Amino acid sequence: MSEDPTQSEGGALDRFLRLRASLIEAPADGRTEGSGGGIGRALTAALDDGVRALLPEPPPGVALVALGGYGREELCLFSDVDLMVLHRLSDPGPVAARVFRPLWDARLRLGHSVRTVEECLKGARERFDVFTTLLTGRFLTGDRALFDDLEGRIARVVEARPLRRYLVTEEMERRRRSPYLLMSADVKSGRGGLRTLHAFDWENRRQQLIGRFAPDPGEVADDARETLLAIRNGLHAAAGRAHDTFDFDLRAAVADWLGSSVTEVSQRLVDAMVTVDRLASARWPEIRSSSGGWRGSKRRELEPASLTAGTFADLLRRGESGRFELDSLWVDGHLDDVLPVWGRVRTRPHIVPFHDHPVAHHLWRTVDEMQRLVEGDGEEAEIARHVGSIDLLTLAAFLHDIGKGSGADHSESGAEIARAICSRLGCDAVTMRTVVAAVRHHLLLADTVARRDIEDPNVVNAVASRLGELRTLRTVYLLTIADSRATGASMFPAWKHTRLRKLYEKVRDALETRGVATSLDEPAGWPTEESEHHLAAMPDDYTQNLERSQLELHLSLARDLEGDLAVDVQIQADMDIFTMVAADRPRLREMAAQCLAAGGFDILEARLATRTDGVVFDTFHVRDHRPSGTDRVERWDRLREDLQRSLKGESSPSEKVRARAGAYPSPGPAREQVVVEAGPDAMSGELTISVRCPDVIGRLAEILGILEELHLEIRLAKVDVRGGEVVDTFHLRSRPDDLDLRILEREIASRIS
Repeated sequence: MSEDPTQSEGGALDRFLRLRASLIEAPADGRTEGSGGGIGRALTAALDDGVRALLPEPPPGVALVALGGYGREELCLFSDVDLMVLHRLSDPGPVAARVFRPLWDARLRLGHSVRTVEECLKGARERFDVFTTLLTGRFLTGDRALFDDLEGRIARVVEARPLRRYLVTEEMERRRRSPYLLMSADVKSGRGGLRTLHAFDWENRRQQLIGRFAPDPGEVADDARETLLAIRNGLHAAAGRAHDTFDFDLRAAVADWLGSSVTEVSQRLVDAMVTVDRLASARWPEIRSSSGGWRGSKRRELEPASLTAGTFADLLRRGESGRFELDSLWVDGHLDDVLPVWGRVRTRPHIVPFHDHPVAHHLWRTVDEMQRLVEGDGEEAEIARHVGSIDLLTLAAFLHDIGKGSGADHSESGAEIARAICSRLGCDAVTMRTVVAAVRHHLLLADTVARRDIEDPNVVNAVASRLGELRTLRTVYLLTIADSRATGASMFPAWKHTRLRKLYEKVRDALETRGVATSLDEPAGWPTEESEHHLAAMPDDYTQNLERSQLELHLSLARDLEGDLAVDVQIQADMDIFTMVAADRPRLREMAAQCLAAGGFDILEARLATRTDGVVFDTFHVRDHRPSGTDRVERWDRLREDLQRSLKGESSPSEKVRARAGAYPSPGPAREQVVVEAGPDAMSGELTISVRCPDVIGRLAEILGILEELHLEIRLAKVDVRGGEVVDTFHLRSRPDDLDLRILEREIASRIS
């Protein structure tokens, strides 16, 4: 019996496996094969030897044919191995088993087929995937005449079966699934990936088979292919398996394997994807004409030398065709005077986990999200009508992140860049002023909702003062929605929209009246004696925008306080409001936050107050983490019971949090990923503590416990989750005179687990 080549010391398959293992483990500067195409050629050569050794003396009428990436000599570290036994035998089973079984035993991902020439031709006529796979066929060993027969007859099928419509349809489907390039790109099959380059290969191969000229794809395409192959190999090495998506949690390992930084690898990936995407749009014009655009787009004739605000805004509203036209203008040098920074922005990546798209495609998507607001039938469309200029809103959407990559604060630098662009486009004074202000303040409303008390009149006044006029407020409000939706699916849940709308209305009222309603001074018409005693014993900020219903709820719960705890739950569409009135005790807030986390409720905001008699009045705005089909009323009843038992010491909410964290694993924070900043808030002046770290279940409860141990009185806690990261902002009621903020920051950071 012949020696098993996968097990023998000198076996050819064994040499292939050792080569692959060495490529995974070798440092970047120690791989003579490089990281991309060189690895593919080296792995292919080693595997060719191994496969030929499996059939050293092929019987007549049998040929082994490499297909797919193996046929193209583009194997990546854990690529599928596509191999066909081409034959004219009555029983090819023994030969196929002799070839395939050792490959399975070697745990290779084998794409195998056994076909006659006639079966190949039938498959090529009936299925495009078989057709394109056969176009990559490469002879390995055996009956060469049989393979040549297949090649000749495939040429006749090819001549009768055009590929273009199929390839265009596939590319359009990629773009339908991903209207914009993604940072978490599928480098093999996604938009701007290797599959589009393979389509070019198939089309060129068809031309060659029927005797027509096939243009060389050129160095630009070759460079993009090399980058995509290198990053795909990096993903395989980092994951230890076939994995083709540039996921955030793998990027550092990919960069390390490539001997580079995450920023540089991300930049190379975006550059390659932009190149491939543009080549496809140029090669198949129909894919860009089918994408549509704004209904109001006039498609005016473009004169690059005399671009105006109107023609430029119209270009931005044309969808895929507009993006291609703008890119063509840039490639041809026609944007150097109007948009000189586009070269920096065009292929710039987003490194943070919550941004779905590279910078340029984020801008394009923001334009399209603005379109949906303008052309919708909701309140935002009415606000857009009050702005009065679609071109203004389009320019604000496109330019809001134009300052990224400048090396300075992108809002401030972007505002000055936007001013210069608007001037070159001949914008009127109102448009220029509003667009510049919108770019400068495009994060103002979102950051205020996420990290500040929107009930605080000082905060509302500060926002109104910065925006200055209603047109700017309306533009920034619409831009905030479009920008948030264009950033990522997790960035604009319904509750955040509700809070943003509330802030908008408060600031609008402030600008319309040039003043903001202050906090409650006299509870006129309310239950006088009881409410007066209650208000007098509460912190000064308690009456800030206090509504009668809230006061009555607090008084009612305080009257009904039994067993040291009374609670109320208001179940709403986008978030629930949990009110707790309880006798104060050590770690009370931490325990309540733990019970909420263990029960599947994510805390969005906590407003905390303690009366002078030691009664706590806390309100938590929470979002239900569980599926919408679960019975929330029943779960809130269970949470009440859990909190009661926890207060009595009959159960441990911390253990339940750990159990839930185990069921929903989150990345634990490395110490260098925890950033604590303490200082006075720029709007309210009160001391705030900001903690930025990876998001894990029970994080807010943990930090509340730490702050309580440090004897800090928290008035308000705000939670802002962005991808896998969270920023918890705590507003303090007072600042101890001897508090050293730098020491406090280090102390809090050191205690976070």
